[in-house]
Amino acid sequence: MFLSLSLIVAGLLAACTLAWGLTRRRRQRLLRTLGQELLLGLELMQGVQRHRALGGQDGPGAAQDRRQLAERLAPAWQAWPEASHLRIWTSLRQSPADFDGHCRLVENLLARIRFLELHLCRLRLRAPAIADRGWQVEDLGRLRGLSIRAAARQECPLELRIQLQYLHDRLLEGADGELRDALGRLAPDLFSTRGLSVPPEQLYALFTPLIDQRIEALRSSLG
Repeated sequence: MFLSLSLIVAGLLAACTLAWGLTRRRRQRLLRTLGQELLLGLELMQGVQRHRALGGQDGPGAAQDRRQLAERLAPAWQAWPEASHLRIWTSLRQSPADFDGHCRLVENLLARIRFLELHLCRLRLRAPAIADRGWQVEDLGRLRGLSIRAAARQECPLELRIQLQYLHDRLLEGADGELRDALGRLAPDLFSTRGLSVPPEQLYALFTPLIDQRIEALRSSLG
């Protein structure tokens, strides 16, 4: 009887160990899947933001940059699980000047990123932060896109100046030195009815590295 009881206990322990091992492996696979999808989401968000900025520029150089960007993003779009986002992106490629359409797609991507992050954080037992920081990056991305469009005009409409001033002031709060310097390039023009004095190409070159640095920091936080 004692031997039978020992065998039963040993069998239960083996079953529990096996179940724990399977659960652990499933958890690890799920963590990897969520992490990979989050990286895809950040890559696509960065690409849509860049396409929006390039869409505010005229000329063959910007058009070529948009084509090359779309080619680089193609594998990520094919791997992204939200087919509706790909349909929107396909439409935006034909209308690169559609600022609001790009903004809506970025919002959709950030919503999906938040959903994925909440699942990941529940497994890792830590507070979410990536989506919120992604929205901060989007403020900078919108400022880049709007400032490029304002610089392309001879006169800056009041509504556009109000949007620029709002984003400028939001970003200035807690800005590091590099971002503060970049915002300082815009500040003198925000109260003028004329177009911005900084050319579109220079604005793109000014803000793009700052955006890329922040998105790279988000990627690193997933490690």
